[in-house]
Amino acid sequence: MVQNSLRDRVPHAQEKVVISRSGNKCAYPDCGLDLTIDPQSAGDQPKATGKVAHIAAASPGGPRYDASMTPTQRSSAGNLVYLCGPHHDVIDSQLEYHTREFLLGAKRVHEEAVKRAVRNALGAVTYEELTVVCTVIASAPPPPQQLGVERALPLQEKIDLNRLGSASVQRITDGLSQAARVADFIAFQNSLSPSFGRILVTRFKSDYYAALAEDLEPDAVFDYLVEKALENAGPRDTPQVRAAALSVVAYLFEICEIFERE
Repeated sequence: MVQNSLRDRVPHAQEKVVISRSGNKCAYPDCGLDLTIDPQSAGDQPKATGKVAHIAAASPGGPRYDASMTPTQRSSAGNLVYLCGPHHDVIDSQLEYHTREFLLGAKRVHEEAVKRAVRNALGAVTYEELTVVCTVIASAPPPPQQLGVERALPLQEKIDLNRLGSASVQRITDGLSQAARVADFIAFQNSLSPSFGRILVTRFKSDYYAALAEDLEPDAVFDYLVEKALENAGPRDTPQVRAAALSVVAYLFEICEIFERE
């Protein structure tokens, strides 16, 4: 019982971030198993089968525990890895091989491969993928408090103000390569439903404040928003849909107040 009380809790938002960075696939070397089972009926939801594991254990005596880490560091996405069931179990039983260095290296290589796949798919984003990402969000009931859509700061100022790291800057740059396509899509949807863009932004703002409530650091907030966009898109998960989610969040980051602006 005492052991459980010492275990650092992993915030749900941190789990979303590591799942997003892992591309919903097992990060173990040469595995890459897709960790969602798609529904076979329209009334069902996709079922996630992956497990979020600590690299350095959450409690004293656990695998690879590091007493020098703070509880926040142990519970952050940087200390978490997304795995299939068998690999989740093996890393905590075969400890001589599965060192902290091994897991950090495997996580880094896998997450870089996910980023490359999304980057390569950006040119293939079409109205179909943008519809999948945006329409479900904008057609849902808006939050009770309708927030305005204020013009954001210039892009570089906003990046500096939010202390975004080089990885997030690269993802924003990648996503903005499709800015004109996203803008055209939202303009077309606004011509059919004038509130489309405003509701879209409002829901993204709601997700942003939810991320802040979980004390996510700035780079993790950006990845959290991309994962929420993908989650709202439903069961379909392809590099093109992930690229569309990244493009939409990057576009909204540039033109709207969904991050700090002053």
